[in-house]
Amino acid sequence: MSVMDTVIGWIAPPACLGCGLEGEALCLQCANREITPYGERCFGCGAISAGARTCERCAPSAPRFVWVSSNYESRISELIKLYKFSHQRAAVDSIANLMMDTFLRFNDTGSQATPNYLVVSVPTATSRVRQRSFDHCAHLARHIAAELGYGYMNALTRLGQTRQVGAERSMRMSQAANNYLVRYPNLINGQNILLVDDVVTTGATLRATTKALRAAGAARVDALVLAKKL
Repeated sequence: MSVMDTVIGWIAPPACLGCGLEGEALCLQCANREITPYGERCFGCGAISAGARTCERCAPSAPRFVWVSSNYESRISELIKLYKFSHQRAAVDSIANLMMDTFLRFNDTGSQATPNYLVVSVPTATSRVRQRSFDHCAHLARHIAAELGYGYMNALTRLGQTRQVGAERSMRMSQAANNYLVRYPNLINGQNILLVDDVVTTGATLRATTKALRAAGAARVDALVLAKKL
């Protein structure tokens, strides 16, 4: 946690959305009771898929694996809104804990060794960053990278600032298609990338950012997401 987040936590500590206990935006007990894991399913179509690997039908331009913590259900949506729209940066702890639990569940040094990832956040529109006073996705990705012991790089930038919230599926796909650029392709070349985003809907953003990272020479692109919005 950053110094700023620590200070904010002292001044106005978050209270659990479930039970009201002071200290966390969503305590462990409430998370275990109220959050249903997304499970071993393809992020695109929801089909059962071992290890949450992207199925063949959804694979073109998509990350190889997309590990999703939960559906965009009531408690998850409350947590995201608290973090993004209510200036509760300290909620990053609860969100990151849910996502790291998901990551470790699928990468538990079992049948295959976990790659050494470079964590990259999906970029937020600059208008949203100004409105919220921080880049919520970058803040989350840095937190996760530090906790998992991986490096973090602000490697992607948006070429357009069109908001996708509320847009139809076809519009989302066309908006995102060529909307992202890799800042430092020489530093991405040969790297295993772990993309971090809070919510996936159509998957257009994950596909577009993955396409850009692969064009820059990324060896592998996987993704870690908090929630799937149906």
